[in-house]
Amino acid sequence: MIEALMEDVTFRFGKTGPIIIENFSLGIKKGDFVYIAGQNGSGKSTILKILCGLISPQKGSIMILDKNPFKNPEVIKQVGVLVDGMGFYSDLSLKENIILFAKEKYGNGGIEEALKKYIKLWDIDFNTLYKRSSHGMRKIAQLTLSLLGEPQVLIWDEPEVALDEKRYAILIDIIKDYKSKEKTIIMAGTVPTRYETLINKTVYKEVIL
Repeated sequence: MIEALMEDVTFRFGKTGPIIIENFSLGIKKGDFVYIAGQNGSGKSTILKILCGLISPQKGSIMILDKNPFKNPEVIKQVGVLVDGMGFYSDLSLKENIILFAKEKYGNGGIEEALKKYIKLWDIDFNTLYKRSSHGMRKIAQLTLSLLGEPQVLIWDEPEVALDEKRYAILIDIIKDYKSKEKTIIMAGTVPTRYETLINKTVYKEVIL
C-alpha cells in the first residue's frame, strides 16, 4: 500500500521565481522510513510542506493516505508534522501551546491526558514560557505536538537538531516504536547516517538553482 505519493511535482516561488523542485516523483509504502537528504536550498523542506498541504505546487499530483491534502485537509489529522514555520505563542508555556494547537487540530478529547506521557518521557519543564525556553525545549514541544493523536504518518524536518544525547536517544526509541507498528516516517535532513540502521530508503535531492 502506498501511503504517500508525489508525481511530477514542480514548485517555484511566484510566477517567475527560481524553480526549487522540478518534475519530482516519490512513492512511499506503508511502514517505510524514507529519508530525503540534501544540502540547504535543495528543496527537501519544500517537499515536506507540499506533502502535508502547507504549500501548493504549480504542477503535479500529491496524495497522502490516499487523499489529496489540498482537497481533503482533514487527512492531516492523521499526519504528525514538524516543519519550519510552526510558530508557538511566546507568552504561553510550552504545555499551553501544545494543548492549544492540538485541540485546534483534534478537538478537546483526551489531549491533556495524552500529553502526560510525553511530559514524563522527555523529562523537561513543559511549564516554561516559550520565550524563555531553549532551542532544544522548543524542538521537543514541536515533536510532542506532532506525536499527539497517534498519527499514521510522521513528516519531520531535521527533528534531531538541538536535541541533547538523552533526548536524541528518546527520539530514536520513538522512531523504532513507530516502525514496529508499521507506521510511516518521512524525514528530511542533511545527515542520513544518524538513522542508517532504521531507514528503508534514502532519496537524494540536488540543488537545481
